[in-house]
Amino acid sequence: MLRVSLTHDVDRTRKTYQYLTGFAKSLMKGKIGDALYHMTPPIKKEPYWNIYDIAALEDSYGVRSTFFMLDESIRFNPFKPSTFALAVGRYDLFEPKIQEAVRYLDANGWEIGVHGSFLSYNNKELLGREKQRLESILGHPVKGTRQHHLNMDDTTWKIHEELGFVYDTSWGSNYDIGFVDGKIKPFQPNGTAFTVFPMAVMDVTFMPAADKWEQYEALLDEVDRNDAVLVVNFHHRVYNDREYPGYKAAYQRIIETALKRNAEFAPLIRFYDHYAPKQSNQPS
Repeated sequence: MLRVSLTHDVDRTRKTYQYLTGFAKSLMKGKIGDALYHMTPPIKKEPYWNIYDIAALEDSYGVRSTFFMLDESIRFNPFKPSTFALAVGRYDLFEPKIQEAVRYLDANGWEIGVHGSFLSYNNKELLGREKQRLESILGHPVKGTRQHHLNMDDTTWKIHEELGFVYDTSWGSNYDIGFVDGKIKPFQPNGTAFTVFPMAVMDVTFMPAADKWEQYEALLDEVDRNDAVLVVNFHHRVYNDREYPGYKAAYQRIIETALKRNAEFAPLIRFYDHYAPKQSNQPS
């Protein structure tokens, strides 16, 4: 059985400094129309707010996905320029529209997971607080996680399990399409039921590749042969043709290509039971 799990990292819900960077990049390329677009505030719709659009598309195909919500707490430090992109434009989980969207997705078959903040990969207290805050909105435990920027060290998976997560899907590449270190099938790094689902497709590496569709077909074959799960990660903000030309169509093609091969689509938590050791505790 070919299995595919669609996922979305919700890093940003509103466009901020990208008005300036988008303007500058477009101007340097001589694209005056695009430059003017990036300097024009949205009138009807926030360009990075696409949760309901993605849900509607997935619903039209009869599939569901996992949304990983980020609760970033880094503040901008002018003496540390690296904090700028992390701190500027972050959102508050407790904004009414964020809470409403999270509850809507949860009530209608989508999964909500924790997108661990940039510094939480080795900070149990911080990640635990992020998990608790999201759970307070949902009213039930959150079982899955992915770390922001795929940050990890030797303590990360132990921390995840101690906090009550049953799976993580941070094992992947920020630079290439495909599986890292030959790890294709979900695995148990702690020798327990805690399971890691390798991520093989992420928009930032997938979209620039000239041979992305050949690689995608090959990944579907590889996953099918190995009784694995193809984990796809498209950040929710890229589902906007003007901001990210071609990304929406590519995401649709990813779904359609797998459906033609009779793939089973489900949020990651739905595949957990298949891969976790049967003698261990299962999520409720």
